[in-house]
Amino acid sequence: MNYLKYLFVLLIFLSCKGQNKDNLVSLNKQITYAIDITAPIPVIIYFNDIKISEENTPLNSTLDVNGYALKNGKYKIKIQIFPIFRRGDKMINPEDIKGCLLKFGSYVRDKEKNDILDYQMNTDLSIKIPTQPVPYFKQEWEVEVKDLPYDLAGWSKGQDLSKMDKKVLEKRVASFHEKVREILNHGNGNQWADLTKKRAAETAVFYYSTPEQQATSVSENKTNVEKYCTNMMIPLEDYELKLYAGGKLATLERKNHTMEFNHKSPLDIKGWGALIRKGQKSGAADYRILLYLPEGSTEFVIIRK
Repeated sequence: MNYLKYLFVLLIFLSCKGQNKDNLVSLNKQITYAIDITAPIPVIIYFNDIKISEENTPLNSTLDVNGYALKNGKYKIKIQIFPIFRRGDKMINPEDIKGCLLKFGSYVRDKEKNDILDYQMNTDLSIKIPTQPVPYFKQEWEVEVKDLPYDLAGWSKGQDLSKMDKKVLEKRVASFHEKVREILNHGNGNQWADLTKKRAAETAVFYYSTPEQQATSVSENKTNVEKYCTNMMIPLEDYELKLYAGGKLATLERKNHTMEFNHKSPLDIKGWGALIRKGQKSGAADYRILLYLPEGSTEFVIIRK
C-alpha cells in the first residue's frame, strides 16, 4: 500500500514536471509582434478590429499587439486620422499625413537583462497620401503573424454582442462598469484582482511571464488600486458604447473632447476608457476594460484592456 502511494505521488510529480517544462518558452521563441509608429499628429490605431491606441497627441512609440492576436494567422491593421482638435482644425493637411511612418514586425524582450533582441520591424506600412486636405482619413493593411508559440482562447468563443439590442447592451455594460468603478474607488485591490484574473492569466502567456513574475504583477496591480484609486475615481459619465473584435468585445469610452482635465492643460480624454482616476495633483489615468460574454453565460468577463 505504501508503495502504491509512493508511485501515485511520483507519477503526479513527473506529470507536473513535464507540464511545467512544456509550458516554458525559450527566449529566442518569445516573439512579440508590434507596430512601430512615428506621427506628428494624433493617430488612432486598430489591430484585429480592436483599438489599441488613441493618443490625442503625436505618437512616437512601439505598440505591442500580442494581446490582440490570439494565434498565428492574418490580421488587419487600421489607422484613423481626424482634424486636430486642439488646433481647431477642420481638415487634415496631406503634409501631416505624409509625416506618419508605420512599420510592422517583431522582436524578443529579454526581461532579465532589460534588453530588446532580434528587432525586426521590416514590414513598411505605406500610406497613400491624399493630394489635397481631407476631413477624415483611414487606411488598412493586412499582415501575417506566424511565429507565436501559443494559441489563446481570449474572446474567440464569446457571444456576438452586436446582435443584442443596443440600448439593453449599453445598460448592462454600464452597470458592469459602475460595479468596477465602485471597487476601484474603494481601493479594493483583492476584488480588482479577482475580476481581472482571466485577463492576468492570458497576459502572462503572451507576455511570457514566469509564475513569479505573474504573481509580482498581480500584487503590484492590487497595491496600485489600493494606493492610487481610493476616493479618486470620477463619476461614470459622458460615455458611449463601443464594440470591437467583430462585435465580441464591448467597452465604454469617453465621448467628448476636453482641452483641460484635473488641472492639466492640454489634456484631451476623448476616447479614453470611461473608468478614470484623477491624479493626486493633476492629470488622470484610465482603467480601460474590454468585456466579452462567454457562450451560455450572462456574466461579462474582463479579457483585455
